[in-house]
Amino acid sequence: MDEEMNTSELLVEITEENQTRKILEILNECETLEEAKEKIKALLKK
Repeated sequence: MDEEMNTSELLVEITEENQTRKILEILNECETLEEAKEKIKALLKK
């Protein structure tokens, strides 16, 4: 049970890091804050 919990926690951590990387990539490629906000909102709708 403990190993499953650690695996789940690791999966959550990796997922959060990947989401953060994706957001940073969007921020770097967008020319305006509004454009970035729209693309990030689109991530939430997926």
